[in-house]
Amino acid sequence: MADSHTSVRGQAYAPGTSRLIAAELKRNGVEILLCDAAGEILTRGAPIDHETGPAGRDVLSFADGMRFETTDRDGLRALGVIASDGWLARLEGWHPRLALVIVACLLGAIAIWRWGLDLLVSLAILATPAPMVTSMDRGNMLMIDRTMAEESALSEARQAEIREIFATLSAVAPEAPYGSYRLEFRDIDEMGPNAFALPGGTIVVTDALVEQFGDEDILAGVLGHEMAHISERHSLRQLYRSLSVYVLIGMMAGDVGPVLEDLILDGGVVLSLAYSRAHERVADDVGVRTAEAAGYDGAALAGFFDELDRRYGGIGPEWMSTHPDSAERAARIREAP
Repeated sequence: MADSHTSVRGQAYAPGTSRLIAAELKRNGVEILLCDAAGEILTRGAPIDHETGPAGRDVLSFADGMRFETTDRDGLRALGVIASDGWLARLEGWHPRLALVIVACLLGAIAIWRWGLDLLVSLAILATPAPMVTSMDRGNMLMIDRTMAEESALSEARQAEIREIFATLSAVAPEAPYGSYRLEFRDIDEMGPNAFALPGGTIVVTDALVEQFGDEDILAGVLGHEMAHISERHSLRQLYRSLSVYVLIGMMAGDVGPVLEDLILDGGVVLSLAYSRAHERVADDVGVRTAEAAGYDGAALAGFFDELDRRYGGIGPEWMSTHPDSAERAARIREAP
């Protein structure tokens, strides 16, 4: 309800001039009066337009062209000449601060993208439930079996020998974060001599790897390397980094699952990732230590890299294309104490 005793001080200017004069807007019963400092009426009647000017000033326009401006918005509301602020009016009134908020948000987003993504990725990994990670393995194995793999042609006796190596390594390897390590054999021609790890603990070894690099020390080194990728969560880390936009959305929403579930469980996503050089160095170091702790010759992994480099150079099978710099890595293994 309008207050008939309220008046609002400000400045007025007549149409066709920019000369400001001290003025007062007040109510006389139901009538609105705009008066000068001496009390002379400049115009009467309700304003026909209301704008928000610079520095939060309210500017009222009257039918005869007279204009009145003031910073006393509460007084104008008490007079009943303007309504309570809607969202647009509040937005206009706050625009200097709003601009600062927007700039701060943009700078914050850039800082997160540049320096905070690794932290967000780590938080996303912690927020990912174990059943989702094991589902990734199932989804990827289904895709592999449906599109590229045949049942292994290795004899049961040969598979049993390698499983024994695998069990010995599993007993001394860093703990698998999502249950236990699992070994699968597949005949995958397009991958050549290869082994790869899925996030939930599954390691797939191709027939070609066993046939071409069947030495138990080499196999122990390769398997230990893949176990390290699992224990260090390298696949998940690379997955979340590659989906960084969705990670940010998921973290802001407070729940990684709904945002990422469809993408994560899609069978081809994990296999399309390449580990970083830092991840490969860690996996090499951990793999060698695991092989040696299990009683195998960890340096045999260096010979494996040498042979891959000799056979395939830069255009070899998948193990080469996602594991670069074989010669450098072989040298690092040999130079390690």
